[in-house]
Parts: sequence; C-alpha cells; structure tokens
Amino acid sequence: MEFSIATLLSHFSDDKLVAGKVLEKKLGCLEDESKEKLQIALDVLEKIGVLLKERGKYRRVYEQDVVEAKLRCSSKGFCFAIQDAEEADDIYVRESHLSNAWNGDRVLVKIIKEGNRRRSPEGEVKLILERANPSLLAKVVPYNQTYRAIPLDDRLLFELSLRENGENLEESVDHLVHVTVLRYPIGQSLPIGKVTRILGSDAEEAADTDIVACKHDLPQSFPQKVLAAAEELKEADIRSEVPKRRDLRNLLTFTLSESTDVSNIPWIENAFTLNTTKTGDWLLGIHITDVAHYIEPETILDKEAQKRGTAIYLGDKVIPLFPQIVSDYCSLLPGEERLTISILLTINDSGKVVEFAIQPSVIKVDYNLSYQQIQTLLGNKNAVSDEVSQVQE
Repeated sequence: MEFSIATLLSHFSDDKLVAGKVLEKKLGCLEDESKEKLQIALDVLEKIGVLLKERGKYRRVYEQDVVEAKLRCSSKGFCFAIQDAEEADDIYVRESHLSNAWNGDRVLVKIIKEGNRRRSPEGEVKLILERANPSLLAKVVPYNQTYRAIPLDDRLLFELSLRENGENLEESVDHLVHVTVLRYPIGQSLPIGKVTRILGSDAEEAADTDIVACKHDLPQSFPQKVLAAAEELKEADIRSEVPKRRDLRNLLTFTLSESTDVSNIPWIENAFTLNTTKTGDWLLGIHITDVAHYIEPETILDKEAQKRGTAIYLGDKVIPLFPQIVSDYCSLLPGEERLTISILLTINDSGKVVEFAIQPSVIKVDYNLSYQQIQTLLGNKNAVSDEVSQVQE
C-alpha cells in the first residue's frame, strides 16, 4: 500500500514508542517491497531528527521552531506556509528554501527568522509530508529530441521530463494533456511524468468533465486488483439472512430518483416506507442499502473506497465508490429483494418522534418514483399515475 509521510507520522502520539511491525500493519505494508519502502522512510526520518529510535522502536521528536503547514505559492516563486491554527502567523518561504516542495504540499517548516509587527516570520521546508499534485494538467513541448510538460497552473514553476509510455508524444505537442507524476524532483533533477491522456488542442476543445477529473486527480477507472476483488463477491442469500434481520418485504416500499428509468441510474441507496402501527401512530422507515454486508473492513475494496472518499457526479458522468458488481448487488431496484439497514421512526399525530430503532432488515422495493411525480402529487393529487396513487393510499 502507498502511504505518505503525513500518514506515517499520524501513528505517533503522546511521545509513545511504536514498533516497526505495528506500523507495517497499520499502513497495510504486507508485501516485501512496501515493507522495504517503510523502512527506508523510517531510516530517513530518524536521520533528519523527526523520529528517534530507542530499543528497536520509534517515537516522534517535536521541535519548537518546526511547524506543520500547507504551502500556498504565487506565480512569482515565493510561498507562504499556512498553519492550521487560525491565529498562527503565515511563514514566508523563499523559492530557494522550498526544497523542491510545490504549491499545495503539506510540509514541516523550520523557522529561520523570527517575524515582527511589520514582517512575517521566515522559514525553510525541512520535510515534505504529503504531495498535493500526484498528477496535473500540462502542455507538451519538444526539448532536445525529447519532450517536456509545462504545467498549466502558473504556481507550479517547473517542467517535467516526459517518459515514453505508448502515447505518441510528437502528436501531443502543444496539446492539453493529463500528466501523472512518476518521480518528484531530486536535487537538481527534474521531476519525471508520463502522459496518461491527451485532452485536446486546448482547454476549449477538451470536455469540462475531463478537465475537472484530471485537475483534481479523480480516479476514472478501478485498478485491476480492485476489479478482481469485486468479482469474488457473492450475491447474498436472502433466505438465509431473513432470520437474522427484520423482514419488511410486505410493506409498500418506494425509492426516489431523478428518473423513473432505473437503467440510467447507477446507484439507488435509499428507500422509504410509511404505514400505521396498532396504536394508530405512523411508522416511517428509512432504508439504506447494507453495503457493509459485502465489503469487509480493511479489505482492498474498503481501502479503495476510503481513498476515493465519495461518489462524484459530474453531470451525466459518475465516478463511483465501488465497481459495478457492488451496485448490482446493493442498488435498491424495483422488484428486487435487498439487504438494508433500517431507521424506523414512530411518529404520533402531533409529528413528534416517540420511538425509534435502527435494525438490519430485508426489504423489497415496489416502485421507483421520480421527483417530478412527487411534485405532481403535491400540486395536483388527481393528476397522478397508478403507482403514485398506490403509494398515496
């Protein structure tokens, strides 16, 4: 598993010693190569004084004149290191003191000159904790029978040496491209990148969604090992799950979405029921697809979802959390029985919640209603379709 120095250091707290084996487990370093990378990182952090090794374990060393901050740079080359605390001073960092850090990077900055009422304190980057630009938008230019990429962001004042990777770099000259960083700069050596996609001759020709996805490094496909893990999932045996859950399949159940055509909807995760109880109260059910039944904690699918954070909707394009097969098993489609987590709210005639429960359940969706149908129902109760009438009743 790839990890940043920031993630590594987050596992040190309260001046406690941490063993290398513990870090391997927490960072998911299961293969020899990743274990070797972790050991190299630990050795370097020890050498520069960020970690101290005692009895084969490590602890974090904190220095009063070293602070953690995020770089905000200008197109003129200088930067300010912005600390998390609102009242903390911004630290001026000259271009010569950036130590190959880029705009947006999270860094440790050593104060080399105290500030005063008229000037900000001055510092130098001691350590790059986390890179903010694993990829970038750039323009390809020829250079001594090779090719280089010039970032479009004028706050990134460098060029990348491009490595051949199957793309015709000659055809991409003067085009807008998406470049993945293969190696960050080392000393005077340029960073190395590869063209992963040619977007167009300029920003006007390229699709807006492609520009947004590339600019923010949004994943547009799943790694092969993630797809392989998804293929190993098995659809739930509803019959074996019913005794373990609350069976709500007999309740009239509906979902809400932009369209009634579910084939155009990549994921429906919420469903609703509303019925009366024996005491005359209302029982409102909010049912959420039980993805956790399929995705075990700390598995490759879980870690991929953690890295993505959320599903992203770019117009008609969706960048999902999980591969399609997970949606096939979990999406709440009409006529299908699904495993869910249900929030059941008992509401009296005054609209007050008098009781609630959260339970694993099994449901069966009867109808998918569009927002337009609901608006029609609210505006004219007589001009509704048959399925809306049944839900209304």
